[in-house]
Amino acid sequence: MLDGLCALFRDTLSAGESVVAVMTNSHRSGTEKQLTARGIDLSEAIKNGRLTIFDADRALSEFMDANGPDPDRFLLLFGSAIRAAEAASMVKNTRVVVFGEMVAVLWADEMYEAAIRLEELWNELALTFSFYLCCAYPASGFRGTLKRQPYDKICAQHSEVVSAF
Repeated sequence: MLDGLCALFRDTLSAGESVVAVMTNSHRSGTEKQLTARGIDLSEAIKNGRLTIFDADRALSEFMDANGPDPDRFLLLFGSAIRAAEAASMVKNTRVVVFGEMVAVLWADEMYEAAIRLEELWNELALTFSFYLCCAYPASGFRGTLKRQPYDKICAQHSEVVSAF
C-alpha cells in the first residue's frame, strides 16, 4: 500500500498539485522517507501548502464525540484543509488528493458505525469540494463473518474498492 500511495503523492506533488493526508504515525514516517528518497522536498511542499499531513488520532480527537463524528467540526476542519490545498496548488481546477486512515483507526477500535458515518461525511464534503479520496483499511480488520454487514456498508460508501483478499 505504501509504495502505491507514495507514487500517487509524488506524481501529484511533482505535477504542482496538492495532497492532504491523514495518517497513522507509522505510515507517516514511511511515507516521508519514501517521498524524500523519490526527490520530493517535503519541507518546501509543506511550507507552500501543497502537502498537509494530519496525525489520524489527533485529527479524530478534534471532531469525535461520544456519539461519533461531529459533522460541523469535521466539515470545518477538512473543508478548510482542502480549501487551503486547492489555493496552494500550482495547477488550477484540479482535484486535491486526499488520503485518510481515520476510518481504519475507528474500525480497529470496533467503532464500525462511527467509521461508516465518517465515510458518509467525506462523501458530503465531496459535494462541495473536488478531491480524490483514498481510504485504507487493513484487510485483517474484515476477516470473520461477524463483520460482513459493516464491511458491505463501508464498501457502499466508495466508488471503487480494491480488496486484498
